[in-house]
Amino acid sequence: MRPAWRLDERRARRLAGWALALGLLVRFAFSWHAFRSHAIATSNDQYETIALSLVHGQGYSLAPGVPTSKREPVFVLFIAAIYWLFGVHPWIVVFLQSPLSVLTGWILWKTARRLFDETTSLAVLVVFLFYPQFVYYCGYFFRETVLCLSFAVLLWASVDWPAALGDRRGDRGAWVGGLGATLFGLCNPATLPACALSGLLIWAVAPAGARLRRFALYTAPLVLFFGIWTARNWAVQGTFVPGETHGGEEFYRALIIPPGDQTDPALANKILESDSIFSQAGGMPEAARSTFLTRASFRWIAEHPRVYAGRVVEGVFKYWRLWPYRMPDYQFPYALLVALSLLSDGWIVPLGFLGLWLYRSRWRELAPFPASLFAMTAVYGAIHAVIRYRLPLMLGMILLSVATVSRLLGLEPARKG
Repeated sequence: MRPAWRLDERRARRLAGWALALGLLVRFAFSWHAFRSHAIATSNDQYETIALSLVHGQGYSLAPGVPTSKREPVFVLFIAAIYWLFGVHPWIVVFLQSPLSVLTGWILWKTARRLFDETTSLAVLVVFLFYPQFVYYCGYFFRETVLCLSFAVLLWASVDWPAALGDRRGDRGAWVGGLGATLFGLCNPATLPACALSGLLIWAVAPAGARLRRFALYTAPLVLFFGIWTARNWAVQGTFVPGETHGGEEFYRALIIPPGDQTDPALANKILESDSIFSQAGGMPEAARSTFLTRASFRWIAEHPRVYAGRVVEGVFKYWRLWPYRMPDYQFPYALLVALSLLSDGWIVPLGFLGLWLYRSRWRELAPFPASLFAMTAVYGAIHAVIRYRLPLMLGMILLSVATVSRLLGLEPARKG
């Protein structure tokens, strides 16, 4: 006899449908409010500027006739495609991010259903749909919604990587996972180590006779599309640029601006303006500037090894802190943001890490998550830790934290498969 708290498939599907509809309505409402407030410019991270250049026939550029590689292409092309189809109406970009976010939740729910019972999977969906940051980033021109969708596809596909030799689901999972990883990496090149490590884990989780084939299926779209992007960058920059040309500046800024001063834009700009190396880089072409500042960053590390080691440790903790750091330009009261964070991240993050240990025997069923958690924490801890950059990882943290709650309450999630 099924316990009262365990849902059957039919009821779980019906409740999931209602939850998805309500999650979509909440996103539409917040996005409408955010767009009307004009709190953050649609061109805030240059993605829209490049997209407008493409739409107006001026190429992939920030200034007419000057090709750029400062921003990776996925989110730029997402905006440009919408403008080509519907005209230059920023509200449509914001509007469409809400169904994309709900689609991400649906994929995460489908993933959870392949790992756990219907009740646990529905709880995962509900937590995702009303997790404050997933709602928040639907309302602005940030890449996070598209980034999370890409990672959700990778996670869903990876469940099939251990499929038996000859099972076509394993090959499909490798190929679809490779597409998800390609979008993930071309939406944010800092995730490339995570994509690479995830691919290597195919060798650990796939049956011996299927490892090479599935590894090749996974890496083929990565090699193809990153090859195209890198070749394009070489043609316009005259040098090897596998990701983008903004990373060198980000790395150097994070080193020379003390962590405590990075949340004060005015003070941070004052420090940069007084730095001779940063000033020297100002007039360089973007690729040369990125290379110059990257080399300057490594020299700084060599000169300050202990300080840098402390920065890395601090960066890791900053990346996973449970509430936002104080900033002068938030659109909402800081106390409200702290309260919402503690009500969500306050339990999801610690219980997610606990779940990594409790369910360690099942890592192979969702290999890209521990791989990406390790790689992205290492990258951002070493370079520039920002809380929102962990948002894709919160998909896996929500899944594991909900399963952990069930286990701690003695309601052990039923194992699928």
